[in-house]
Amino acid sequence: MNRTHILSYRRTARGHLALCLLALLLPDCARAADPVSVRAVAFSPDGKLLAATTGEPNQAGTVSLWEVAKRKLLWQHAEQQGIPAVAFSPDGQTLALGSYGSDATLLDVAGGQPRATLHHPKEVRGVAFSPDGQRLATACWDKQVRVWDLAAGTVKVTCTGHRDRIFTVAFSADGKHLLSVGGADGAKLWDAATGAEKRTFQHYYMPCGQFTPDGRSVITGSYDGTTRLWSVETGELRIRFSGTGGVHQLAFCEAAQTLAVCGYGRDLSLFDLNLRAPEGKELERIRTLLAKLDDDSYEVREAVSKQLLAVGFSAEPELRKAMKDAKSAEVRIRSRRLRQELLSKPRTSLRGHTDEVLGVAFSPNGKLLASGSKDGTVRLWDTASKQEVARIVPGK
Repeated sequence: MNRTHILSYRRTARGHLALCLLALLLPDCARAADPVSVRAVAFSPDGKLLAATTGEPNQAGTVSLWEVAKRKLLWQHAEQQGIPAVAFSPDGQTLALGSYGSDATLLDVAGGQPRATLHHPKEVRGVAFSPDGQRLATACWDKQVRVWDLAAGTVKVTCTGHRDRIFTVAFSADGKHLLSVGGADGAKLWDAATGAEKRTFQHYYMPCGQFTPDGRSVITGSYDGTTRLWSVETGELRIRFSGTGGVHQLAFCEAAQTLAVCGYGRDLSLFDLNLRAPEGKELERIRTLLAKLDDDSYEVREAVSKQLLAVGFSAEPELRKAMKDAKSAEVRIRSRRLRQELLSKPRTSLRGHTDEVLGVAFSPNGKLLASGSKDGTVRLWDTASKQEVARIVPGK
């Protein structure tokens, strides 16, 4: 290296050092700001409003309320720490927040003013209103679920039994059961009136779960990349979806017959999930196609296989039966492969976010899907066209 190169190198090194020192000395506001993660999203019961929360444990948190049709910010409420959970009351008049602090906060939807603060010993990661709106369940990292009498502002029921931190809590549609998801403990089913533990749904570390609208099943998501459907009555595993990264959050919409899953990646995975068993002409068509899986022609068998995949999840019950009971080995083998493909490949992946997706929610009519991400945005997707229709930055 000659003298000119040495001097140039020293000047360049000194310049880099000076820039690094300057960056350290500049106030936070003068540096390029990183996006603030959107932790959770929720639609109001009438679908007209959208709430989005932001903030990590070491950050201040906000909840922003938007008018969906006009994409108009109505108000914003700030908390000292990030807000990982949000839920609307059934009448749409109250918003519940779970905080990385030690409180759950109730806000007036009309103006964003605080109505009540429910104190906890540790951070609150999940909140859920009972169907009648008179109770609020909270999932706390002290390993307990609390059911609050909102009129009295006191704890009515405490569910104890988790050995790990609790991330999610949900009421069944009839209000009789609670579901809590506690990481390594799995998901637990509780009697909402007494707090008695009734069942545990166990697989690898789970951060999220919910009841299906009919209350007969629960859906759980795991860091192992699977999403599972369980029977509430028997505890039996009914369905296992795979093909995604570790699951952060999930949402099921009966109107859209769709399960949305977000994980470690930037995409949203959409799976068909029609819980209604096929009948009539639909069932007859599925059984006719299954019989043709044993056709002498390879081309016919391949074409029929594609048609069954196009039917979607409605074909799953008959595929499951055929893979066990069909007399033909060809039908059993193809049914098994088709069912596996149906459950391991999302029907659609929604792409647009530039960082991990952390929260997802369907509008009540199933026509919109909202997703919140570490990239600091909320995106609205049309569930029919699978296209992004709006992008919102909370607080702006």
